Amino acid sequence: KEKNKVISGNFSLMKGKLPWPNNGKIEIKFGSQLNPELNTITENLGIHIKSNKDQSVKAVLDGIVSSITYIRNVGNIIILDHGDGFNTVYSNIGNILVEENQYVSAGSSIAKVDKNMMLNFQIWHNKQKKNPERWLTK
Repeated sequence: KEKNKVISGNFSLMKGKLPWPNNGKIEIKFGSQLNPELNTITENLGIHIKSNKDQSVKAVLDGIVSSITYIRNVGNIIILDHGDGFNTVYSNIGNILVEENQYVSAGSSIAKVDKNMMLNFQIWHNKQKKNPERWLTK
C-alpha cells in the first residue's frame, strides 16, 4: 500500500517526458498499419523498437510488476502498474530480471530484448491504449 501511494498520480504528469525503455529506433508505429502487399490493416497496440539482442529494457517510471506472462507468438511480457489506472507493457523480451509484485524504480533494468531484436512497448490507461510516442521524450 505504501508503494502504491508513492507511484499514484505521477504518470499523468509525465506526458512527453518519459525516458525510452531502451536505445532503439521505432520500426513500427502505434495504430493501424496497412500492409500494401496483402491489402490488410493490422492494429499495433504500441510501438516496436528495433534494438540490439540482449539490450537492456528499462522501466520508464516507478511502478509495481503486476504481471509476468508468456503468450504464444508474442513471447514474454512484463506489465508494470504505475497507479491511477496507468500500465506499461513490455514484450518480445527475455532474461527477465524482476518478479511479480516487485517495486521497480524508473530506469531500472527489468529484462533484455529477445532474439528477434524488436521490443514492443505499450501504454494503457483504464483499458484504453495510448500512443507511446506522445509520452516518450523526443
